[in-house]
Amino acid sequence: MGDEPIDLREKFREAGFEIIESSGRPDAFTVKKGNCTLGLQRDANRAWRPVGPPTLEIRGLGCRLEDHGYQKFWLHGDQRFPVRVSDLKRLYQFDREVRSLLGIPALYHESLGTCSARTAYDRLAGRPDR
Repeated sequence: MGDEPIDLREKFREAGFEIIESSGRPDAFTVKKGNCTLGLQRDANRAWRPVGPPTLEIRGLGCRLEDHGYQKFWLHGDQRFPVRVSDLKRLYQFDREVRSLLGIPALYHESLGTCSARTAYDRLAGRPDR
């Protein structure tokens, strides 16, 4: 499938991930572990990169993380669910494992958990001086 000496899909399988193939696309697949998923695709340099942020299945729905500044929520379409700490830890652990297997360095602001799929707050909105 890949042209690497060790197929990346096999590395993920050995690390306990499930591989979900993209039909007809050898340059893309999805990894899943527990209730977390993330799409991977080759970039222009033929390196594997995440396609968007990881998702977590909540109540049977694939949800993205949304940051409101004061609280984080799971977002699926127009449905919003408050985040539990255990779910957030699970998502961050999943993201760290995927990045490690891909050889992508962890950046400081990402390790603090501030990278969400969507940020829905502005600290300046509504201020009297704005």
